[in-house]
Amino acid sequence: MRTALAAFAALLLAYALGLEHPHWAAMSAWACSQPMREHLLSRGIYRFAGSVVGVAFAVGLVLLAQESIWVLALGLAAWSALCAFLGNLQRGYMAYGCMLAGYSAAMVILLHVGPVAAIWPFAWDRLLTVVTGVLTAVCISWCFAPRRRTAVLIAQSRHALAGVLQAAIAPLRPHAAPAPAPMAALLSRLAEVEELLELYPEGSRTARHTSRAMHWQQHRALDLVYHLGLLQRVEMAVDLAPEGPAEQLVQALESLVQALQAAPESQQAQALRQCLQQAIAACEAAVAAVQAAGQAVPEVLHALYLLLQAMHSGWEAEQRDLQGRHRPVAHERRMAPLPLHRDWVGARQAAVRAGGTLLLLGMVWALTEWRLVAFGMLGLSVMLLVFSGFESPHRTMAFVLRGQLIGAALALLCQTLVWPWAQSGWQMVWMLLPFALLGGLVFAHQRTAAGAMDTNMAMFILLAPVFPQTAGWAQHLSMALAVVSGPALAWLVYRGVYPTNAQRRLHTLARMMLAEVPALARRLLEEGRPALWPGGSAAAVLWQAQLHHRLLRLVRWADKTQWPARGKLHDLGVSLRAMQTALLQLQQWRRDTILATPALRRTERLAAQVLQRTAAWGGVARDPRQQAKLQAAWRALSAQPGLLPALAAQALQVAQQDIPALEAVRQQLP
Repeated sequence: MRTALAAFAALLLAYALGLEHPHWAAMSAWACSQPMREHLLSRGIYRFAGSVVGVAFAVGLVLLAQESIWVLALGLAAWSALCAFLGNLQRGYMAYGCMLAGYSAAMVILLHVGPVAAIWPFAWDRLLTVVTGVLTAVCISWCFAPRRRTAVLIAQSRHALAGVLQAAIAPLRPHAAPAPAPMAALLSRLAEVEELLELYPEGSRTARHTSRAMHWQQHRALDLVYHLGLLQRVEMAVDLAPEGPAEQLVQALESLVQALQAAPESQQAQALRQCLQQAIAACEAAVAAVQAAGQAVPEVLHALYLLLQAMHSGWEAEQRDLQGRHRPVAHERRMAPLPLHRDWVGARQAAVRAGGTLLLLGMVWALTEWRLVAFGMLGLSVMLLVFSGFESPHRTMAFVLRGQLIGAALALLCQTLVWPWAQSGWQMVWMLLPFALLGGLVFAHQRTAAGAMDTNMAMFILLAPVFPQTAGWAQHLSMALAVVSGPALAWLVYRGVYPTNAQRRLHTLARMMLAEVPALARRLLEEGRPALWPGGSAAAVLWQAQLHHRLLRLVRWADKTQWPARGKLHDLGVSLRAMQTALLQLQQWRRDTILATPALRRTERLAAQVLQRTAAWGGVARDPRQQAKLQAAWRALSAQPGLLPALAAQALQVAQQDIPALEAVRQQLP
């Protein structure tokens, strides 16, 4: 209700300022309002920035077109495709800003009537109404909206990390076989945290540092989960450290798990920090004992140490976030961002869908010069841009259509039954108050809340308070039908052009992850010998981080859709990383080895054959003979005496476990 009052106050202020379209201010107030202060501020900023960019493009296009509808249609379609593409690659409210730039340009281009020179006052009116709506919403909602609940995310993150550390305790016990850990449950808890991090950094620099620290914790936790998965494949007792240091490390980790599971309150902060420091010291002592014995440090121990270091680095950011302080410490400024997953396939499909559809309708508009077609294009551009990143856009369109039908009905009631009694423009504005409040009440009922935002948007875009009212009932009805045609047409487009839902997004992401293995093999073949892998170990860390983020996204989609193969996702992650690591190590061996003997030359030929068959693996035909040949090539390579023992063992593991695990997931994809 306070947002409804803020929208009406924005309309009142815009009308008092003499703006031509004061109802646009009410729409902006609804669009940027959020339940939390930080999100309210961030969404308002992106709405203003997107409007500026979109209006600037629209002005340039109108000046270039010189009243040529064909140029306007072509330029608008290209701009909408670009905004849809960029928006689907972004996260958080940056995506909203990109989408808004697209349909802000559509509003100016499609609603502008008159000579070209009149575009300037029209564009300024659009910007000023946006500023009025955003500032009104921020000023009113800021007084009531609470801050983000920082403790909820931090507590959930710590519980997930505690589960990972509990899984690492068993193999650290001296002379104990690694007990099977519930890896699927661990991945699901980490994936839930990853989803919460999507909007968490919005509107706060402190929250951005916390989010970045948590992403590093997630990456290191998945690194440890990967090495624990490799350890479970051994199926035998493995001593990771001498008995004394290992027991001390186990005790330190158990104390740390208990501290992580406590509430993230101020009195618990120092206890957690002390437990972290003790665990790091115990891990360093275990590493020192292993090195003193002349042995190589196990990868599990190394991954555990990196996770503890990431948790210690994130503790400072979390405490500052909990206490509401805004000045980051020096090491937080140096914390590098991780390369997170971007949906390139979905972005290309959204661009083709939005650009192609608007181009087709633009051609109809250019041929007929019918203004209602342009008005319908406006609603369709909003639907094809804003909702293209939703989980199931065509299902969302059903709620949007219902909401816009309610909004159009309220607008028709106001235009035909209430406004005829108005004696001035101010009376028309005040007569809008009950309808603005009705738009707020739509949010209050669970049956109408899903499309309530669209109820208000459709209602306000139709209710332009212009006195005297000259349009008749038939014209109001035709305008209302043009507005609600947007979601109806968008439903058909989403169903017919690159149909998207949660299952298809899951399958697309899984195919992207599986395609990385043959793509890496092709890249290594193109390198030849002795080219260097660009970036060295730093590039490997970034590649692993992106793989981990994609795996968490895949797990989250699988949990939401109850995918039958979701129990195999841990094996998928382990096998993907193990196989790509084997490819990189094999290329390193080819790069560093001097082929001085016939045995080494034969091994080199088999290595090249492995890369060729891996690059050809994963085709659409899914020939089972292709998998058998690939396994045979890796198995033959593992038997070569010229290969390093560790690499030979890894190649045998790829043939026996990793390729069947990846193929099992591939068989579940359509």
